[in-house]
Amino acid sequence: MHSYFLPIGLIFAFLFAWLFPEIGQWLGPEVLIPWMVVIIFLVNGYQTRLHQITGDVSLIKTIILAILINLLISPFLGLAVVSLLHIPSGVALGLVVMSTVPATLSSGIVMTQIAGGSGPKALILTILLNIIGVFSIPFILELLLEHMSLISLSPWLLLQQLLLIVLLPFVIGMLSRSIFQQPGNQWLLAYLPSTCVIGTVWLSMSASTETLGQLNLPLLLWIILASMSIHGGLMLLCWLSRLLHPSERGEWLALLFTASQKTLPVAVGVLTALEQPAGLALLACILFHFQQLFIDSILASWLKKSSLKHFRS
Repeated sequence: MHSYFLPIGLIFAFLFAWLFPEIGQWLGPEVLIPWMVVIIFLVNGYQTRLHQITGDVSLIKTIILAILINLLISPFLGLAVVSLLHIPSGVALGLVVMSTVPATLSSGIVMTQIAGGSGPKALILTILLNIIGVFSIPFILELLLEHMSLISLSPWLLLQQLLLIVLLPFVIGMLSRSIFQQPGNQWLLAYLPSTCVIGTVWLSMSASTETLGQLNLPLLLWIILASMSIHGGLMLLCWLSRLLHPSERGEWLALLFTASQKTLPVAVGVLTALEQPAGLALLACILFHFQQLFIDSILASWLKKSSLKHFRS
């Protein structure tokens, strides 16, 4: 049930914002959204289990490859795709932001474990990519958006906002796990971040109904094609990285499923900090999120089956 909660909730958030935008507008998205983003990363930080972290010398090379692919190459790959496909500006903003943000906070680790990879190493990569990403996003995004002539961006102001609504809550959440005892209601913690993501998407889209009027089926298919091109390109880079660093299978799978994925909550946080109409941009981020989960779940299951066949033979 938990794995379906976010995707189903995002679909309902989009429909509700489309049909009844007045409710979301009345609630005041500009006030509620930043606090929802804070709650997302506070709980995610609390759920991060630092005691699982282990490493070795080989992992250092994998970390460097993950940073190069996920944080440095990915934004320019996203720019190339939206430029080649002539993606409209609102959608292009979402895809470029999604290409710039770091790895997913949980699904990359889950996919790694399903495929038979190293969950602890995926955790290390995820934490490092998200911490470093807070500092890389503002400056790379400024460069890309200036090249695209979309919006004027102050990287230092964006960095300050990301520190306040993303990194600081995440660190406080991690530290609080070692200070406070686990609460009894783990069910609430499991669903609270996803609920806040759904609420943030609903409020943002309610405030952007005019831009959503541009939406049509060809544009939806074009967004999916662009998303799959970016995600597929990142997976190809991770695959080819074995030529540079032939690590053991568990570590390589951790790289594959973390460096190729992009986190929706951080993308929502960035779009919130930009203070721009984000309807089409958010929709692009959501479709990117859906396609990477769909593709990676199939790939993880296939890799698990192929590993079992190899082991039995």
